[in-house]
Amino acid sequence: MKTLGKIALAVLGLLMAAVWLVILRLKDVPPVALVTYGVVLVAFLGGVLWPGRLGRRRALLFLGVPAGLGTLALYFAVVFYVTDAPVLLGAVAVACLMAALAGAVRRGRGGAVPSRRALLTGGAGILLGVLAGLSTGPVARHRSEIEARWRRETQAALRAPGARRPVADGRVRVFPLHVGDTVVPYGQFYGGLDGWEGLPGYVRTLVDKAQITVPVHAYLIDHPRHGLMLVDTGVNWAQAHDHDGYYRHNLASRLLTERNEYQLTPEQDLRVRVARLGYDLKDVTTVFLTHVHEDHAGGLRHLAHARVVLDRRDWEQGTLYAHTFEEVQDALVFPAYGSGPFHAFPESHDHFGDGSVVLLPTPGHSPGHLCVALRMDGGTALFLGDTLYTLPHLALGQVRQMTVGGQATADQLKAAERVRRTLAADPAMAPLFAHDNTAYQKEVATAFREGLPEADGFRRLRDHLGGVLTPDWLLRPGHAPAFAPGEGVGRVEFR
Repeated sequence: MKTLGKIALAVLGLLMAAVWLVILRLKDVPPVALVTYGVVLVAFLGGVLWPGRLGRRRALLFLGVPAGLGTLALYFAVVFYVTDAPVLLGAVAVACLMAALAGAVRRGRGGAVPSRRALLTGGAGILLGVLAGLSTGPVARHRSEIEARWRRETQAALRAPGARRPVADGRVRVFPLHVGDTVVPYGQFYGGLDGWEGLPGYVRTLVDKAQITVPVHAYLIDHPRHGLMLVDTGVNWAQAHDHDGYYRHNLASRLLTERNEYQLTPEQDLRVRVARLGYDLKDVTTVFLTHVHEDHAGGLRHLAHARVVLDRRDWEQGTLYAHTFEEVQDALVFPAYGSGPFHAFPESHDHFGDGSVVLLPTPGHSPGHLCVALRMDGGTALFLGDTLYTLPHLALGQVRQMTVGGQATADQLKAAERVRRTLAADPAMAPLFAHDNTAYQKEVATAFREGLPEADGFRRLRDHLGGVLTPDWLLRPGHAPAFAPGEGVGRVEFR
């Protein structure tokens, strides 16, 4: 029984060590340092459980001390953030006070006064507790300084020359907004046919360092009847420039993401993008959120006044960070999908009841992912969110992003096939993507420069689609993605 207990402890310890090592790899700790540190951890665990001739005391001294010091060094080198300071000081203070109290109780039972060690430990606990309280002020000031610097930079971007004025002529306009970038493993973006699926795929996202930078796009809609609307909201400045501070409410989000996963310049801030087009973000009445992932929902913190339309399944089952939704959680609207079929989709939701905006359920990438079809003069804009990342992803048998696995993968492929059939049925419909990093997005930017692609713009976009994909949805030569290594982050080449 004792042996079984030791084996169980060993398995648990190895599992915890493996998780910790994966986190450290995610934080870019060099492989040589990880291997050395991992060997020390495993040796320490073995020395404590099966000390043999070494003895537990020597195992603690010669293996435990290096393992402990290495853990502290790595934590402070790659995980520690300034907001941790009050928490860490407070935790050590409580530990010292508890140790002092335990020592005093033991001495008191024998009728003796507390030992000098107990008094010193208790005094250290009180001192550390005071320091924990005093540290909260500098921490708050540090974060305030970050926010103040960003406000100055965004104000400078707002005042830069070249801003435009909106045109009120009763026509529907759409403006693509480049609202940040995200750094992802190449396989997560393009490796769905190479084993990037389900839990193994997710683990690979944590350790694979063949990374690329891809854009994050949202879309501003100026509708004469329904007002100013957004499809998705991109990332916010705190996600990019105060990452650990933004995710301080959730330790898992901090540990299992990279600090540089998001990038955002002042010019890309959602507020700046919208203002440079001549609009005010405060005038946005409706946000259509394709799904709750952070790179689509970050801008919600600026939209407390708007209705946020998203699928109920995504709100209840999707991977969301609650802090991002604090400003809008009381203004959520869930579509019922009771408007009948829409081309290849058996269900749809005519949001305004006039056919101008139709929501389509496309679960798979997330439990309640949805797409948005907007009727415009000359054609229909189909906002795909993350159902498909880029135009080449329409070649489902050749290019695929990472999928969740199981039924979710089947659902996503079914949704993508419905998108293809819908595009085939309507030659005046153009797909608009949230992360397209191909030449197609440049065509989108050109067609929608004034917000009015009209029939000619939609035709050019479909011509580009036809130049990339055959009528059977196969890639033409020169459009297959391949990873090209670079210094640090790599790039994508199309061959």
